[in-house]
Amino acid sequence: MSRLIRCNIVSELGIEKVVVELNSFRQRTAMIKEEIAKVSRALNERAGQLNDLVNKSLGQLKEQLGGTTLSGYLSLQGRYQSGDMNDQDYTQQKDYYRGELQNMIRKLDESKKLMMIMAQLDSRSPGAQAPPGQPRPQPTQ
Repeated sequence: MSRLIRCNIVSELGIEKVVVELNSFRQRTAMIKEEIAKVSRALNERAGQLNDLVNKSLGQLKEQLGGTTLSGYLSLQGRYQSGDMNDQDYTQQKDYYRGELQNMIRKLDESKKLMMIMAQLDSRSPGAQAPPGQPRPQPTQ
Protein backbone atom coordinates (compact mmCIF):
# COMPACT_ATOMS: atom_id res chain seq x y z
CA MET A 1 0.00 0.00 0.00
CA SER A 2 2.76 2.36 0.85
CA ARG A 3 4.16 1.95 -2.62
CA LEU A 4 0.80 2.83 -4.17
CA ILE A 5 0.52 5.98 -2.05
CA ARG A 6 4.03 7.04 -3.03
CA CYS A 7 3.21 6.57 -6.72
CA ASN A 8 0.08 8.65 -6.36
CA ILE A 9 1.97 11.42 -4.54
CA VAL A 10 4.71 11.41 -7.18
CA SER A 11 2.09 11.45 -9.93
CA GLU A 12 0.23 14.33 -8.28
CA LEU A 13 3.49 16.28 -7.89
CA GLY A 14 4.33 15.62 -11.53
CA ILE A 15 0.90 16.75 -12.69
CA GLU A 16 1.09 19.87 -10.50
CA LYS A 17 4.47 20.72 -12.00
CA VAL A 18 3.12 20.30 -15.53
CA VAL A 19 0.09 22.50 -14.72
CA VAL A 20 2.36 25.21 -13.29
CA GLU A 21 4.57 25.05 -16.39
CA LEU A 22 1.53 25.23 -18.68
CA ASN A 23 0.18 28.27 -16.84
CA SER A 24 3.58 29.93 -17.05
CA PHE A 25 3.73 29.18 -20.76
CA ARG A 26 0.24 30.64 -21.26
CA GLN A 27 1.26 33.84 -19.47
CA ARG A 28 4.41 34.20 -21.56
CA THR A 29 2.43 33.55 -24.73
CA ALA A 30 -0.13 36.19 -23.76
CA MET A 31 2.65 38.71 -23.07
CA ILE A 32 4.29 37.95 -26.43
CA LYS A 33 0.95 38.35 -28.24
CA GLU A 34 0.45 41.68 -26.49
CA GLU A 35 3.91 42.87 -27.57
CA ILE A 36 3.25 41.76 -31.14
CA ALA A 37 -0.01 43.71 -31.13
CA LYS A 38 1.78 46.82 -29.83
CA VAL A 39 4.45 46.56 -32.53
CA SER A 40 1.82 45.97 -35.19
CA ARG A 41 -0.14 49.06 -34.08
CA ALA A 42 3.05 51.13 -34.08
CA LEU A 43 3.95 49.91 -37.58
CA ASN A 44 0.45 50.68 -38.83
CA GLU A 45 0.67 54.17 -37.34
CA ARG A 46 4.05 54.79 -38.98
CA ALA A 47 2.74 53.43 -42.28
CA GLY A 48 -0.19 55.84 -42.01
CA GLN A 49 2.17 58.74 -41.38
CA LEU A 50 4.31 57.65 -44.31
CA ASN A 51 1.20 57.41 -46.47
CA ASP A 52 0.17 60.95 -45.50
CA LEU A 53 3.65 62.24 -46.26
CA VAL A 54 3.69 60.62 -49.70
CA ASN A 55 0.20 61.90 -50.52
CA LYS A 56 1.08 65.46 -49.50
CA SER A 57 4.33 65.37 -51.43
CA LEU A 58 2.66 64.02 -54.56
CA GLY A 59 -0.11 66.62 -54.24
CA GLN A 60 2.42 69.43 -54.02
CA LEU A 61 4.34 68.10 -57.01
CA LYS A 62 1.16 67.78 -59.04
CA GLU A 63 0.23 71.33 -58.15
CA GLN A 64 3.67 72.65 -59.09
CA LEU A 65 3.99 70.69 -62.29
CA GLY A 66 0.45 71.37 -63.49
CA GLY A 67 0.50 74.96 -62.33
CA THR A 68 3.18 77.56 -62.22
CA THR A 69 6.35 75.70 -63.12
CA LEU A 70 5.28 73.96 -66.30
CA SER A 71 3.03 76.75 -67.57
CA GLY A 72 5.71 79.34 -66.70
CA TYR A 73 8.32 77.38 -68.63
CA LEU A 74 6.04 77.00 -71.64
CA SER A 75 5.20 80.70 -71.50
CA LEU A 76 8.92 81.50 -71.36
CA GLN A 77 9.53 79.42 -74.47
CA GLY A 78 6.72 81.20 -76.30
CA ARG A 79 7.97 84.68 -75.35
CA TYR A 80 11.52 83.82 -76.39
CA GLN A 81 10.48 82.37 -79.74
CA SER A 82 8.30 85.38 -80.48
CA GLY A 83 11.25 87.69 -79.73
CA ASP A 84 9.70 89.33 -76.64
CA MET A 85 12.83 88.78 -74.55
CA ASN A 86 16.59 88.85 -74.99
CA ASP A 87 18.96 85.87 -74.72
CA GLN A 88 20.30 86.81 -71.28
CA ASP A 89 16.84 87.04 -69.66
CA TYR A 90 15.77 83.85 -71.40
CA THR A 91 18.84 81.94 -70.18
CA GLN A 92 18.40 83.20 -66.63
CA GLN A 93 14.72 82.27 -66.46
CA LYS A 94 15.30 78.98 -68.25
CA ASP A 95 17.91 78.07 -65.62
CA TYR A 96 15.43 78.91 -62.87
CA TYR A 97 12.77 76.63 -64.37
CA ARG A 98 15.35 73.91 -64.98
CA GLY A 99 16.25 74.02 -61.27
CA GLU A 100 12.58 73.86 -60.30
CA LEU A 101 11.99 70.87 -62.57
CA GLN A 102 15.08 69.12 -61.19
CA ASN A 103 13.77 69.66 -57.66
CA MET A 104 10.46 68.12 -58.69
CA ILE A 105 12.23 65.13 -60.19
CA ARG A 106 14.19 64.70 -56.96
CA LYS A 107 10.97 64.87 -54.95
CA LEU A 108 9.37 62.31 -57.25
CA ASP A 109 12.33 59.99 -56.67
CA GLU A 110 11.95 60.44 -52.91
CA SER A 111 8.23 59.72 -53.17
CA LYS A 112 8.97 56.61 -55.21
CA LYS A 113 11.39 55.40 -52.51
CA LEU A 114 8.77 56.03 -49.81
CA MET A 115 6.18 54.09 -51.80
CA MET A 116 8.63 51.20 -52.16
CA ILE A 117 9.11 51.21 -48.38
CA MET A 118 5.34 51.17 -47.93
CA ALA A 119 5.07 48.21 -50.30
CA GLN A 120 7.73 46.36 -48.30
CA LEU A 121 5.85 47.07 -45.07
CA ASP A 122 2.66 45.76 -46.65
CA SER A 123 4.39 42.60 -47.81
CA ARG A 124 5.88 41.93 -44.37
CA SER A 125 2.65 42.35 -42.44
CA PRO A 126 -0.14 40.73 -44.49
CA GLY A 127 -2.83 41.65 -41.91
CA ALA A 128 -1.90 45.33 -41.93
CA GLN A 129 -4.05 47.62 -44.01
CA ALA A 130 -4.19 51.31 -44.76
CA PRO A 131 -6.24 53.41 -42.34
CA PRO A 132 -9.86 53.68 -43.53
CA GLY A 133 -10.51 56.46 -46.00
CA GLN A 134 -6.84 56.80 -46.92
CA PRO A 135 -6.05 54.68 -49.97
CA ARG A 136 -2.37 54.12 -50.54
CA PRO A 137 -0.98 55.33 -53.85
CA GLN A 138 0.05 52.57 -56.18
CA PRO A 139 3.71 52.62 -57.26
CA THR A 140 4.10 53.50 -60.93
CA GLN A 141 6.97 52.65 -63.18
